Amino acid sequence: MSDAVLAIAADRGFTAVTIRAVAERVGGSTSAVTHYIAGRDELLRHAVQREIATRKTEAEAAVTGLSGAAGLQALVRWAAADLNDQVRRFWLALLIAAPAEPVLRAELDGFNRWWDTLMRGFVAESGVPDPDVVTDTLDVVVNGMIIARLEESGPVDPARRDRVLDRVWAALGLPAWRRGRR
Repeated sequence: MSDAVLAIAADRGFTAVTIRAVAERVGGSTSAVTHYIAGRDELLRHAVQREIATRKTEAEAAVTGLSGAAGLQALVRWAAADLNDQVRRFWLALLIAAPAEPVLRAELDGFNRWWDTLMRGFVAESGVPDPDVVTDTLDVVVNGMIIARLEESGPVDPARRDRVLDRVWAALGLPAWRRGRR
C-alpha cells in the first residue's frame, strides 16, 4: 500500500491520496485497505516514514567514511543527482502538502531535523566561517537543484552540476569541489 500512496502523491499530490484511490491502485477494495490501516493519516504516516527511511539509508551510504567538505559534497551530490524523478515529485508533493496535513508536517519536520544535523556536522568539520550561513545556502542550492531536475528531462549532466557547485563551494569558502566520487 505504501508504494501506491507514494505513486499517487508523486503523480497527483497528497490531496489525491484517499483510501479509495489506494484501493483502486492496488486492485482491492476499500475494506481490504482499512483492514490493515486505521485511516488515511496512518496510511500517509506509514508510507512517508518508509520513504524517509529509504532516503536516509541512501544518504548515509553516500557519506559513509567521509567527513568535512568531502562528506558535504557527497551528501549534496546524492541529493542533487541520485534521486529519480518519481522520488523528486514525491518530495515536492510532500513539501506542498505538509502545511495543511499535520501528519505529513510531523514526518517532514523529523526528516529536516535529521538532514540539518547531518549537514551542520559536515559544515562544522569543514572549518568554514559562519557555518549557519553556509548550511542555509547549501539547503537552498540543494532544494533548487532538486526542483530544477523536475523541469529537465534526461540524466543529470555531472559536468554542469559540478561547475555550478564549484562556484557555490568557492563562494562559501569550502575546499574545491572534488570530482570522481560519482
